[in-house]
Amino acid sequence: MRTSKKFWGDAFTLAALFLASGAFQSLVVDNSNPLAGAEGSPIMKVLWAVVYSIVALRVISQYHRIMPVVRANKLLFSLVLFAILSTVWSEDPALSLRRGVAVLATTALGIDFAVRYSIREQLRLLGAVLGLTVLLSIVAQVLLPGAIPTVDTAADADAWYGVFNQKNQFARIVVLATLVALTRTRPSRRQNVIVGLFVAAAIALVIAAKSMGGLVILVALVLLVEVFPALRWKPKTRTALAFAGALVAIPVLYLAAQNIDSLTGMLGRDSTLTGRVKIWPLALSSIAKSPFLGYGYEAFWYIAPDAIRINEMVGWDTPHSHNGYIDLTLNLGFLGLGLYLAGCFVAMRRAVGFLRADGSRESMWPLAYMSFAMLNQLSESSIFASNTILWVLYVAAACSVTRVASAEVNSATSFALGSDAITPDPDFIAIKDYV
Repeated sequence: MRTSKKFWGDAFTLAALFLASGAFQSLVVDNSNPLAGAEGSPIMKVLWAVVYSIVALRVISQYHRIMPVVRANKLLFSLVLFAILSTVWSEDPALSLRRGVAVLATTALGIDFAVRYSIREQLRLLGAVLGLTVLLSIVAQVLLPGAIPTVDTAADADAWYGVFNQKNQFARIVVLATLVALTRTRPSRRQNVIVGLFVAAAIALVIAAKSMGGLVILVALVLLVEVFPALRWKPKTRTALAFAGALVAIPVLYLAAQNIDSLTGMLGRDSTLTGRVKIWPLALSSIAKSPFLGYGYEAFWYIAPDAIRINEMVGWDTPHSHNGYIDLTLNLGFLGLGLYLAGCFVAMRRAVGFLRADGSRESMWPLAYMSFAMLNQLSESSIFASNTILWVLYVAAACSVTRVASAEVNSATSFALGSDAITPDPDFIAIKDYV
């Protein structure tokens, strides 16, 4: 009975994560409608209603474990509530309310994932979902090219989309699958070789997708994962390493800035980053008109008069600013951006402590995913969105590194790797240290 219950529980989690990945979504969503992706088709609405109904039951059954985590992550959940509250001043109150409630439900899925599974189990399930998605994408691209409707321009017609409606979406999934592979334990040399081949294949797939931003993020994350173990070194050694890294990075960044045209040309792009640089100053001017509260959660693009003005000036209909931090500020102002950045800082600091407290490879996952989230938002829309695996994993990563102390149990409850206890680390940030 217990085995059967766990099997069906895992099956539901796998199905929910697959749905959140966005795979095959363009088959049932009207791509000609710019709001369709978020609003969804009747089929998507029914599927998500079923998912969130089950999640609600799972959350209720885990209430005693979930509430301490919620209290320990006040900044994260304040951001979600602030999104719902933005209905009051939104350019489209009904839209902000619907999407705010949806992002609350997505947050519930993320916290359920964190509480129900250890990080090792999370990576096992993620590996299965993302691996299957990448495999299906390769099959669809090779055997059924053009079968999946896309929204990109004719200039990118030969790019690989897999089972997604946008090439950068496919590239993100490939990057995430690679990150999972890099942070899982490798008990043998043979598995090291397999992971190396997987990384090489991932680079080839991202290049095939013509996602230069995805390629830069992938290479950066591969390097970061190799550097993360240095965080376990003694403070003086870490400081020396950081200083040496700065000495190398500063001249490299300077040279890159001086040769931006050549570098972007090597990556197949111009210095405007495919028009992104044209959008950003226009979006910033819109932020200046409503700097503190924004235009309402998900109520700027295609809705606010300023968004229509931007589209007219750039000459195309842009669904977002291609920068998550700008989009979040447009939606919720500097107050919303501040909540997100403060919560991200807390989560990353805990993730560093979590990594230093445990010697296993899986302990790098929360910090690695947070790093991905920060890099991804430099050129893509905000991950703070409903019905997306990106926000599910962000919430799960933040909550998984939360150590919960409870007087009702014999010892501190820890969302650790498996059932093994974690050696206390003086730099690990306890819940009581945060507001």
